[in-house]
Amino acid sequence: MIDLGLPRIPQRRRIFSSVFIDTFGWGLFAPLAFLYFSFGTGLSFSAIGSAVSAGTLAALPTALLAGWLVDRFSPKSVLVASNLVTAVGYALYPFASEWTLIAVATFLVMAGDRLYWASWPVIVLDLASGRKLDATYAAVGTIKNFTVATGALVSSGLTIAFGRGAADLVLALNVITSLVAAVLLAGVRVSSDRPAPRTGDPEEKPGWRTAVRDHAFTGFCFSFMLLTFAWALPATILPAYAVKIMDLPGWAPALFLGINSVATMLAQMPVTAKVSRVPRPRLIVRAALIFVVVFTGLYLVTKLPATLAIALLVPVMLIFTLGEMISLPAANALVASSAPVAIRGRYMSLFQLSWAVSGLFIPLLAGFVLDHGALWVCTAFGGIALLAAIGIQATAYRVAPAGTQEQPDAPAEDRGSDGPAAHENGRNESCAPVPTKDAI
Repeated sequence: MIDLGLPRIPQRRRIFSSVFIDTFGWGLFAPLAFLYFSFGTGLSFSAIGSAVSAGTLAALPTALLAGWLVDRFSPKSVLVASNLVTAVGYALYPFASEWTLIAVATFLVMAGDRLYWASWPVIVLDLASGRKLDATYAAVGTIKNFTVATGALVSSGLTIAFGRGAADLVLALNVITSLVAAVLLAGVRVSSDRPAPRTGDPEEKPGWRTAVRDHAFTGFCFSFMLLTFAWALPATILPAYAVKIMDLPGWAPALFLGINSVATMLAQMPVTAKVSRVPRPRLIVRAALIFVVVFTGLYLVTKLPATLAIALLVPVMLIFTLGEMISLPAANALVASSAPVAIRGRYMSLFQLSWAVSGLFIPLLAGFVLDHGALWVCTAFGGIALLAAIGIQATAYRVAPAGTQEQPDAPAEDRGSDGPAAHENGRNESCAPVPTKDAI
């Protein structure tokens, strides 16, 4: 296997191949996902949108169920199930000719997505430790950006060649890639030994109550949920902001989104390696402050002529991308490595709700402030990022022991090619919140 700078974790061929194949299929179909229902249903876009929203909302509680399933069975079982559920959901698309069937198909696809994000970070923790954990999350993000973009380009080519008929072909390929990814993941060998953590009450079994009563962790999740509002900038906020508020050309939003995607693909892994000695909480706080600066800059460029504004928005977008790159691997690694062993799935599912909850409110907030102008947009989203920085500073350093010296990554040959990596020290052995902590 060509190295490509990928972290040397056990069974990396299967792991990274499954990510590549799965997200390539998703990238193929993503540009056509919403339009697909309009091709053969005769429903209005409003009806289709309400059905998709209903299915997405109904799948939201699946995130909590996914956490319990990860802890009850294993992250690998849930990860394989997520691909199978997603494949079934997409396989229903050709038959979804009514509102109810569209909602059901969307529910299955989104439920599979919730299962995926509750289990994927946990299975990575079974294979990597120390700052190699951050590097592995960074590698997964890089692969996803690359394969989604590649899949979208292939989808465009097929659409040009076959017209609407390409939609069914692309959908079939998406189902097949989900099934192939499931087969690859089913062959991954990870330890199923999950010792129960100690709690203050020896009679108490760790569960949801343990996770919810970890106030440092739940406070961090809430603060990180505020931080995820900033991630709406490239795809949700900037297109309307640039064209409607700044009167920039229609091609400008695609340019900025492309810069964001390409920069992430090229720089995510080097950036993660560069900041590997910086405490994870500090990284996340810095990212939040970077987003505050970005939204401030976004407002200031509205005062400039269009050509100069476009030129200055390029570095603004690169700075924004830097904030993304330093914070996301650090946040995933912080939560995954700090969760008590027996209930990692519950911890990760609560953390993943950060994205799901903000996703419900971002369109509402974005629509409201965009109607009121640049100052409202930048004040609202910049202010939320500042609140996130304050909240993360107050909570993230208590999620895991501050100053805990992470063990250097053991050579692959010392661990064996298929054995799970040793876990980090810290809260893996205890359910009790720790009073101190650190980040990018």
